[in-house]
Amino acid sequence: MGRHIKILNKLFFIRRYNFCSTNLTYLKNKQKELLIELADKSISDVCENKETLKIKKIQKTSKIFKSLYEELNIYKQLLMESINDKEEFQKKIMNDDDIKQLNNNIQNIQDTVIEDIIDFYKNFVNDDHHLDTNEIKMEITAGVGGLESKLFCKELFNMYENFCKIRNYEYELKNKISDDIKGNKSIVAYIKGKNVYEDFVQEIGIHRVQRIPINSKKIQTSTSIVLIFDEKSKMDKIKKKINFSKKDLVIETKRSGGAGGQSVNKNETCVKVIHKPTNIFVEVQKTSSQIQNKSIAIELLKNKLYNFYYEQERINFLKDKKNQKQSGDRSEKIRTYNFLHNVVIDHVANVEFSDIEKFFKGDHLIHLINKKKQIFYQNIIEETLKYIFSSIDN
Repeated sequence: MGRHIKILNKLFFIRRYNFCSTNLTYLKNKQKELLIELADKSISDVCENKETLKIKKIQKTSKIFKSLYEELNIYKQLLMESINDKEEFQKKIMNDDDIKQLNNNIQNIQDTVIEDIIDFYKNFVNDDHHLDTNEIKMEITAGVGGLESKLFCKELFNMYENFCKIRNYEYELKNKISDDIKGNKSIVAYIKGKNVYEDFVQEIGIHRVQRIPINSKKIQTSTSIVLIFDEKSKMDKIKKKINFSKKDLVIETKRSGGAGGQSVNKNETCVKVIHKPTNIFVEVQKTSSQIQNKSIAIELLKNKLYNFYYEQERINFLKDKKNQKQSGDRSEKIRTYNFLHNVVIDHVANVEFSDIEKFFKGDHLIHLINKKKQIFYQNIIEETLKYIFSSIDN
């Protein structure tokens, strides 16, 4: 009985915490084991920086997580000792209020630790994550299959239009290339909404359609390629980089050059501004005022840096596009839309949906994307936990 009271006391202790529920994903058994292992890890205080403090925060939550699991197992053991019948024991577990409360607290603490891990991922594992992006550019391009591919390209865009309406996303058709009355060779759209990137990143890849064209009796396989880009974040990143601080600059002055004699400037009005991180510099001697020349030099330097960083981002963009596009071959696909059997098969989530028409209306797509987001975040959790253990062990 004393142990039972201890467990109830633990419940009241947990209730005092304001844990929030995310429902982003759930922890796999292996990830739960790693959190329990993390709870017992020794973390050095010698080099305590922001990263270490965040790890300690995750560890603190992991200790509560571990403690709750232990309490649940103890409580189940107590019930097992008091009930001999296996069937009755299972019913008791399903209906016992204390077990329900413990499971609820475990779920809440699990959601909290998931949020902490994802926050850690954003700040320390991958600062180029785009997960908080609220605006994306989407390109849908016809791949293999001629006219059927172009028709499918248009159908995919209509599907995403329906999806946006259900999700309350704003969307704007920016560009549409048509070389046929019925289909589209390429479609470009901009989509805005809270955390829109995490939805549409699940759609990147080759979409395959299998059906019999109107003018044929044979099944034809065609493809369209969906690409997603975070252009706004790239521009924000460039703006942030060109808003340099004084410590990033070296400012040198010298006398302005002239024809000699009386026209030689005896004051140091020529200004050279060097940007230390890139070693890019600008030299100005346009006016007889050092202050004015310095102001002009800084503005010119900002323009130079903008061009420099823009070119870097352009190269990264082209690399990203190439990586996303892959080869466009029929065998590489994330999803198959089979009209013959009226089924949509997602090869990433390994699930299938009947009724293609309903899928194109966006209803099934929401369920699929939510499932794929769970897998997406599970992979992030796995990567982050590996990073944390590596940091602790080193």
